[in-house]
Amino acid sequence: MKTNPENLIGLFFILLAIWQFIAFFKAFKAFCTHAIKGTSGFAPYAFWSGLIYAIIFLGMGISLVFNKLAEFLSGL
Repeated sequence: MKTNPENLIGLFFILLAIWQFIAFFKAFKAFCTHAIKGTSGFAPYAFWSGLIYAIIFLGMGISLVFNKLAEFLSGL
């Protein structure tokens, strides 16, 4: 079985997405249990942007593994 660079990069993005999901849930749980009145109001935006990045990384990884993104980008 031949491995191409797109599959390896896709695997990297999937692993990065998993790490990002874990970091999001850990930080969100800590925020919910330890938030006080002086906590920044911008903290939820940071959590949700982390979740959005995780979804983007997962989508890129899956599409690279299945060579859909590579085909799309080669057609541009």
